[in-house]
Order: sequence, then C-alpha cells, then structure tokens
Amino acid sequence: MKLTLPLLAVIVLGLAGCSSVYYGTMEKMGVHKRDIMVDRVEEARDSRNEAKQQFLAAMEQFKSVVNFRGGELEEEYDKLNTTLKKTEAEAHQCP
Repeated sequence: MKLTLPLLAVIVLGLAGCSSVYYGTMEKMGVHKRDIMVDRVEEARDSRNEAKQQFLAAMEQFKSVVNFRGGELEEEYDKLNTTLKKTEAEAHQCP
C-alpha cells in the first residue's frame, strides 16, 4: 500500500507532462491549443449526433415491431421536438 500512492502520483504527473509536451510540440508545428480544442469539440458533437440518430432509428424500429402507440406522452414529445427544430433552424439563420 505504501508503494501504491507514490506510484500513482508518478503516473499522474507523467501523464500531465505528456499533455504539456504534446501541446508544446503542436504549438511549434503551428497548431494552437484552441484549434485542437475546437476539433475535439466538433468530433464530440458529431459523435453525439450520430448516437442520437442511431437511437432514434432503433426506437422507431422497436415501435414498429411491438406496434407501440405513444399516446399523450409521445404527442407532447412531438410538440416539443417540433418547437426545438424550429428554434434551431431560426438560430442557424441569424448572422
């Protein structure tokens, strides 16, 4: 147990050092930290959107297999979803 804590500290410090070396190297190559962050955020957004589409497709397939009718809850969801899509479309039109 005595050896575990110092070993863990060395690993954490080593990983922190790796990221600073990575960012330093990328800066020297002309790629700024903010550009790396923007790329990572865009990748996360795209991944989230892909997962969302897969989930919706699976949900539709499930509903068709079990002949599910959502009732009032699904009607309310559809209303809110329509409002969301309209708001997003309007937001994309703004300069």
